[in-house]
Amino acid sequence: MSSHRNPKVFLIILGFILILGFIFLPMIGYSAAEDRTIQAETALPNKSYILREVKSKETLLAENENLRSAPASTTKLLTGLVALDYVSENDLIEVGNEVNAIEGSRLGLKAGDKIFVRDLLTAMYLMSANDAAAALAVGAKGSIPEFARAMNEYAKRLSLDDSNFVNPHGLPDPNHYTTASDLSKIALAFIQNQQLLNYAKTKDSKVTWMDYKGRTHSTIIHNTNQLLGIYPGNQGLKTGTTQEAGQCLVSYTTGPDGDLLLVLLGSQQRYTDAVKLIDQGYAGLRTQAALMRSAADPMSMINSPGFIP
Repeated sequence: MSSHRNPKVFLIILGFILILGFIFLPMIGYSAAEDRTIQAETALPNKSYILREVKSKETLLAENENLRSAPASTTKLLTGLVALDYVSENDLIEVGNEVNAIEGSRLGLKAGDKIFVRDLLTAMYLMSANDAAAALAVGAKGSIPEFARAMNEYAKRLSLDDSNFVNPHGLPDPNHYTTASDLSKIALAFIQNQQLLNYAKTKDSKVTWMDYKGRTHSTIIHNTNQLLGIYPGNQGLKTGTTQEAGQCLVSYTTGPDGDLLLVLLGSQQRYTDAVKLIDQGYAGLRTQAALMRSAADPMSMINSPGFIP
């Protein structure tokens, strides 16, 4: 006799299905909720950028440029500007406990070490050493909070409207943020400081310091900016990466068609994005220059090779 004609068999099967449902449906529901939690925790940052011509300060390209974002280690552009208001390259700094709990990229400094400001700047701009940034900040202003206050005062002088800084290295903090537009103002000031720019565009360098026992330590470090020596005219500046900030890049490029400054925050492929935007900026400048020449001398375009009226 078939099961669908036997009420007892049908009820047994139905009961079995219901039991399975009570067991597995809560698990399915939990899994979906867990997925949503994981997605929320690992949500990608929103990409923002601004591309400016340096001499005119004209904005050529922009997207979400006023969006508040975590800047990661691009913060260090401001750190150097502020620090040199209080110390000089040849000052010797004794490192304190401010380096003990620093995460991320590190030079390896310990409390009691002694190091020149020039070596801290080198480590900060080439390998993006967070302990170097902390040591520089304390050496300049006595404490991280005091240095952060000086950073925000400097930011006001630059007329930054959507920025707040709480540390010199850019490690994540909800109260540490800026925008692509604000960061471009910091970068423009940085470019005008040839002393700092020389560090940012150096590919490799040697850093030396002395530990508390008087032993000398030295290491060769390399610039984290992969556009240096690859993209024609690139003058470096600063990279930055955290989960909260995504991949960040501030890039300065000089060329016969103009000098371009790119600030890119929250990218997932910063070098691909950067090359595309810089190329697009230079293409626009060349087109603009050609139109200006043709307006001044209409015959110049007519006489150009390949012109078809």
